[in-house]
Amino acid sequence: MDLLQAEASKQDLTLHRVFAVLGEEGHALIMIFFCLPFLQPIPIPGLSTPLGFMIALVAIFLYLRKPPQLPKRFENHKISSEVVLKVSNIAERIWTFAAKVIKERWAFFHDHWFFRLLNLITIVVNAALLSLPLPIPFSNTVPVIAIILSAIGHMEKDGFFILASYLWCFLVASFFTTLTLGAILFATP
Repeated sequence: MDLLQAEASKQDLTLHRVFAVLGEEGHALIMIFFCLPFLQPIPIPGLSTPLGFMIALVAIFLYLRKPPQLPKRFENHKISSEVVLKVSNIAERIWTFAAKVIKERWAFFHDHWFFRLLNLITIVVNAALLSLPLPIPFSNTVPVIAIILSAIGHMEKDGFFILASYLWCFLVASFFTTLTLGAILFATP
């Protein structure tokens, strides 16, 4: 984050530059970085769909153990230095708190092929839900929490956080099921 802040203090950054600064081992950090704008309850118009797509793409590269790459059309997309600095400051505050509880444990949730596949599915499904352009409060926040929990678990090989992301998915399923049922009931006369 310090490198990212140093770059952003000079100029706006392209997504390609953000990926380059975070490096090959930065899959989880990239996902967390893309999730941070959605930790507030009000959806941000026009941002959830491309970032949801990019989170899913980074998760696939994480699963394949390859460095993250962007499609050419997204590489030159600029992120203002103000947004990068704001998001990285939030990330540092969260990390200061999280570092007290995160440690390497239950590594089989990180290392075993079955859980790696389940982690990929968890992240991709939640990224797809994030990318839905819903103007409903918390419709971005709820799936983002599952992605962040899983990303933290991957970054630190902390199976507790990965397990927490699985459990959070039950809340995600309940939230979106309730939204769907409400829309169906509201739409029928």
